[in-house]
Amino acid sequence: MSTTALSHQVRTALQEPLDVARLEQALQAVDDFVRECASAKEPEVLLFQLEEQLQSIHSDTITHNSKQLAVLLAVLYHLRPLLTSTSVISTWFDLVLRPALRVPQLSTPAVNHAKELIVSAAESGDERYPEKVGEFRRRLLDLYVLDAYNEGSGHDLLEWAELDKEQRERRSLWKCNLEDVLVKYGLRRPQVFNRRSSFPLDGLKDMFRISCPQ
Repeated sequence: MSTTALSHQVRTALQEPLDVARLEQALQAVDDFVRECASAKEPEVLLFQLEEQLQSIHSDTITHNSKQLAVLLAVLYHLRPLLTSTSVISTWFDLVLRPALRVPQLSTPAVNHAKELIVSAAESGDERYPEKVGEFRRRLLDLYVLDAYNEGSGHDLLEWAELDKEQRERRSLWKCNLEDVLVKYGLRRPQVFNRRSSFPLDGLKDMFRISCPQ
């Protein structure tokens, strides 16, 4: 299947009203594309073309609809065998994955897809761009420490008091999802985490013993 035909199926799956059958067809087409790339002469070219088309679809189609976001996350998750850590870090993290960790209405499977893509990129042993992967790991920790709500900070407490219920829910969800990502990564690659991070794994676990919304 050509990348144009595949992107058309993805775009169709995102049309309102969302339909389970259309989504299943699109995901099956993605799986077929992954298998075809395994024997293609230039799989990286095909993937590059598809990712450009998916970015265009995101720009044209995805709004604040959590169900549409879930569809795109499912597509990216099924593309996981082909996606490079560089692609996830440079393109999809800020465009799709990071926003997904802030959406209260997003389904649990969709959130898990986003987390798995992030963790996979962080634990990548990509020898071509080790600096980029290392910077991404540090960025995740920085986001947790500096960007997420800290109940021990007087400044954050004042800011928290000014937020409405929806804003508080998004901030709490962002913190807890980041926590989950970091703990998953730390448990999978403790030797890397201990070597590259200023926080030992045991200390990180202690730091993460906070209350999260259920």
